[in-house]
Amino acid sequence: MNCQSIFRNAATLFLAAVLFSFTAGCDKVGKPEEERVPVPGNVPAPTVSFDGKNIDFDKNSETFSAVYPTRTDFSAVLVKLGTKAGRVLLDGKEVDPEGFTADLSRPKTLRLISDWIYHDFTLGASNTGLPVVRIKTLAPIDSKEVWQEGATLRIELPDGTVDYEGTMSIRGRGNSTWGYPKKPYAIKLDEKAEILSMPSHKRWVLLANWKDRTLMRNDATFWLSRHSGLPYTVRGQYVEVVLNGKHAGNYYLCEQIKINKNRVNVADGGLLLELDTYFDEVNRFKSEDFQLPWMVKEPDEEELTPEAFAEFQQWIADLEKLLKDPERVQAHEYEQYIDVDTAIDFLLVQELTGNNDFFNYWPETGPHSVYLYKQPGGKLYTGPVWDFDFHTFIPDRTKFWAGADKTMYYPALLKDPKFRARLVERWDAQKDSFKQLADYIDETAERIRVSEGYNQELWPITNRENGDEEMTFQKAVDRMRKAFLDKWNWMDTNIRKL
Repeated sequence: MNCQSIFRNAATLFLAAVLFSFTAGCDKVGKPEEERVPVPGNVPAPTVSFDGKNIDFDKNSETFSAVYPTRTDFSAVLVKLGTKAGRVLLDGKEVDPEGFTADLSRPKTLRLISDWIYHDFTLGASNTGLPVVRIKTLAPIDSKEVWQEGATLRIELPDGTVDYEGTMSIRGRGNSTWGYPKKPYAIKLDEKAEILSMPSHKRWVLLANWKDRTLMRNDATFWLSRHSGLPYTVRGQYVEVVLNGKHAGNYYLCEQIKINKNRVNVADGGLLLELDTYFDEVNRFKSEDFQLPWMVKEPDEEELTPEAFAEFQQWIADLEKLLKDPERVQAHEYEQYIDVDTAIDFLLVQELTGNNDFFNYWPETGPHSVYLYKQPGGKLYTGPVWDFDFHTFIPDRTKFWAGADKTMYYPALLKDPKFRARLVERWDAQKDSFKQLADYIDETAERIRVSEGYNQELWPITNRENGDEEMTFQKAVDRMRKAFLDKWNWMDTNIRKL
């Protein structure tokens, strides 16, 4: 190869190298910006507000989220950002970097892009997961005797679906509970309706559960009752209440105990009864032998004839004379008067909860909030259960209390070996089902945990009757669960020793 050929080949190689270098450089610096792809990296987190409310940032999950206890519609949340990022995408769609309206019914991905670096964050908004009950009245509710008419009721499910909307009357309710800061209420719909999948009726109750740090004592007892075999147990659901535009906290919306085919199923001529020393019904009397405070709840004083009331008084007198006679008890004559199955199921629920309202908390006066009913010409049935928000599920309350004086008729009944045998038999049949309450307590605690936090801020407990008022929610739940399991274990060991 001559010098000229060598020079020509070298020149060709040099030119090729220059062209390659130029082409590569053009690919790097000359590519149009719209064809560049951002890459992941660090972009400072923005400041975020939803509808004017500043939202906290969780660094671990890189999430901006807010809880609105009483909001059910998140379809148009105004989001404002404070960021130096040049571009903002929400679920892949370009939005205004300063602010935009977003549907936050489900979490959204917020992507910030700055200098061809992007970083993803999450935006989310939610409620407590409970239905929201919205009540509007024409005036403040300041009486538990006088119905306030012309009120409206709207119930929204957590996803915003309207479960019920209509007009009603409302008043306060309760005896001692009406005097507490957080008020309970009675509701009377203008027209009967199904509410939150509960059977149609006009009469409903909003339980405040102010004394109960766990908010679960009533609901847990109703769970036990449903698993006991009692014919009727009050149905209910936890809700958030908004009263005249103001959040009133966590309530338990439930059925009022009334005679009805879907509640206490008593035939015409039957009676709904209550033992309670508040003794505040028109038709009432103290029984002669046991000094029990009997009241007729239904029929009311306008419907119950004096003859029917006198007949019931005599019927109770005859029953109590029978129970005072050991020989007649041993002969099981009480079975002609008392439905033994409901008496036993009711007793097991009371024992498992350690309910002081039943077990002679006021020794000189007897039980409170004990419901019974009598079929026309038939027996006395015990139940449904009611009123367990305090002095229940207390640790170390393992003693079997039904043998105590003034615990209704149970001291007399427990002297009969046949009754005791049936009690043990029923316990053995139901105990495994009862024990599952421990799991239900944990599950319910998780379901109401967010709501409970807001409720506690609104209504701190100043009363000290349950012993858990100053505990955290979780510690109070753990204490309640342990108290129940301790009592269950004690009963399983000792019930055969009665």
